[in-house]
Amino acid sequence: MEKNRIMEAARASTVTAVTEEREERTQWLLVQDVSIAYEQTDVPVLTNMNLELYEGESVLFLGPSGCGKSTLAMLCANVIPRAVEAHVTGTVTWAHALTVPGAIGYVFQDADAQFCMLKVGDEVAFGLENLQIDSSWMTQRILHSLHEANLDVVLADTHTAFSGGMKQKLAIASALAMDAKLLVFDEPTANLDPASSRLVFERMGALHRAKKSMIVIEHKFDLVLPYMDRVVLFDQQGQIYRIGDTWDVIREEWDWLVRVGIVPPWKARLDPFGKHQEEMKRVSTSVQRRVSTVTEQDAVVTLYNASVRYGEQMVWSDLSLCIEKGSFTAIVGPNGAGKSSLLQVMRGLTHVQTGEIRLLGHPIEKWNKKKLAQTVAYCFQNPEYQFIYERVGDELADRLVGDDVPEDVMQLLDQFGLADHAKHSPFALSQGQKRRLSVAAMVKAEHELYLLDEPTFGQDAKTQQAIMDRLVQLHAQGRTIVLTTHDMDLVSRFATDVLVVAEGKVLYHGDSDGLFADRALMQRAHLLDDLEAIVGNADIAFEEGPCVNNHGRDDVRALQKRTFASKLNPAWFLLSTLLVTVFAVFAHTMAQGFAMFVMPVILMMTLAKLSPLKIAQRFFPFVGFYLFYVWSLTAFAAVGPHTPTFHFLWYRLSWIGFYEGIVLALRMLAAVGFGIFFISSIDLTDLIVALSKNFSVQPKFAYGMLSGIRVVPLFQTEWTKLKQARQLRGKEAKWAFINPVTYALPLLSQAIRMSERVAIAMEARGFQGDVAINPKARTYYRDVRVHVWDYLFLIVLFVTAIALLFAV
Repeated sequence: MEKNRIMEAARASTVTAVTEEREERTQWLLVQDVSIAYEQTDVPVLTNMNLELYEGESVLFLGPSGCGKSTLAMLCANVIPRAVEAHVTGTVTWAHALTVPGAIGYVFQDADAQFCMLKVGDEVAFGLENLQIDSSWMTQRILHSLHEANLDVVLADTHTAFSGGMKQKLAIASALAMDAKLLVFDEPTANLDPASSRLVFERMGALHRAKKSMIVIEHKFDLVLPYMDRVVLFDQQGQIYRIGDTWDVIREEWDWLVRVGIVPPWKARLDPFGKHQEEMKRVSTSVQRRVSTVTEQDAVVTLYNASVRYGEQMVWSDLSLCIEKGSFTAIVGPNGAGKSSLLQVMRGLTHVQTGEIRLLGHPIEKWNKKKLAQTVAYCFQNPEYQFIYERVGDELADRLVGDDVPEDVMQLLDQFGLADHAKHSPFALSQGQKRRLSVAAMVKAEHELYLLDEPTFGQDAKTQQAIMDRLVQLHAQGRTIVLTTHDMDLVSRFATDVLVVAEGKVLYHGDSDGLFADRALMQRAHLLDDLEAIVGNADIAFEEGPCVNNHGRDDVRALQKRTFASKLNPAWFLLSTLLVTVFAVFAHTMAQGFAMFVMPVILMMTLAKLSPLKIAQRFFPFVGFYLFYVWSLTAFAAVGPHTPTFHFLWYRLSWIGFYEGIVLALRMLAAVGFGIFFISSIDLTDLIVALSKNFSVQPKFAYGMLSGIRVVPLFQTEWTKLKQARQLRGKEAKWAFINPVTYALPLLSQAIRMSERVAIAMEARGFQGDVAINPKARTYYRDVRVHVWDYLFLIVLFVTAIALLFAV
């Protein structure tokens, strides 16, 4: 029985606690009569909070989705109100040991909201730098934490292309590397496959035995109960319902946990680990199980020899499959296997490199966009990608409704537990509430096919059941449901068909009974491990001493060290190019302008090893502007009465204006050329480190610049996702020139939100106080130095520019 198994886990926690020798513990944290309200609302998220946390204690926060668990966790970590603005009343007292930067490690619920840097190695190292860890020890610690998080990547990888689960693993690795005194885990396994979830729970067990203090928020709470000393129960109103020892709370409040939806009713009496499959079938009587024998005539979506690649990384190749009309198909597999990519391909959001995709028998690229939006509903893994309005009511109504929210919209909001948030911004909701809103928006209208990427992650049992009930209702009406998930219980209860995607191909396509009967396949696809008891015997010790093999750190800059320009100190490089750009602006003859334009071109070809084609591609966006300058001066320059001119249409053109336009264009192209030379040669993170380390720029300004600049490369992604979100609603602008107007404000709002989240993530990693002000108060993972050739480069560049100006 599931209840008995959870009870045994809770009892194990208490038995361990009472049999161990209890020392007098230090009080880490004291919360007294605290209430919290965010600026967007007058209604407090939490009221009358009282909580104590002791050194070496592990506490589990349990409650319905949206009840304020994350808010209290952020308060305990001093993220609220230091980094996240909120109105806080009452008092919070931290032990001095927790006030030191980096003493509290935080794994945020939203994986995309917690990254500070651009590459994997730098990301994990950022917290270590704030702790002033010697740089020679960092690589060993980084590699160890990545191993503990089960993330097999290269340190030089850019994490923006990672799957949601891989991002979550990187966040966990970053927190573990800091070896903080208090660790806060906010839904750390929400995006993880079962095998990776097991490793996280084992890590928690090791931390618990090592007497590390933890605050854990986890909907799969039964798997962490053995490591939790106490449980804090929240009610839906944002108040603490009960605090107590794990065994006492779980045993005495079991019926309450079921009643408020923290424990699903079916789980209260059933064993989800494969022992009572027949009973599970009776729970979901609407699902008829069978072996998948789909033909093209029966298919709603068909893939023929499809392949998807991101850059040099092949996600999967030669994929051929059919999704049967009226099926309820679950796509499962390890993190990073390409499940989300497969779902996006089915909707036409991601194009395949090879193969063909057919929707209802027709090539998907030939579908009318509006008709496609009416036929297929799509729900992104990141719910924020779904939103195109700034109010919840508008989002669900799919139009601006103001305060007059239609009755059918209010009913749907109530069904998904969002009735009190109709006037709030969807971006201000909790992660679980965002997910519910994105699902509600997609299932509101009738479609033939529903594609949902992780629709139930981060949800309590009650709201998860509400989502699944809606999908089952649509399925019973003959609609086709395809979703990705890591929840194998959900697969067992609802799926008629299962697709296992791993190792770049489909390993299995059939009914769920066949999958669950093949334990070897489930093990191979990382689907089995959370079905076994957690042993929790992993060790967390870091080996002391410098790293003998330093190749891991060098990997971060391996791609940038191939040319002479890339070996220059970026800060000195910047100074040199700015200086010579000033000279370029003073060119006043065509010969001088041409010479100054040719100079950066030659530098790019010789020192940066750029081909003429790549140089031309980099200049191309600017050519149009400067041709316009030439034309403007040619047609409108003021000339004397005796200056030769000639007429073209209604314009009076002059050779003098043309000459001045060419000179202006050449010197501006020269300035642009030096900028292209600089940007094409340097690594952005190296530049930030050099400014702080070598030029003594305050880290908060240098890294603040990075947090702003790192948003720029994401604009293309955000633009694409916003465009896709409008396509999914059938609201894409009909004329191209309207697109910038349509997307400018949402993109600006998203850029501000992204920058704020980066700042919060930085502070949560110890980037505060003297560490953020004094460049010498932190260490640096990257070894960026000033060499003699940096001085020589500046001198040669300076002398060459002077010589060109005076020689021609």
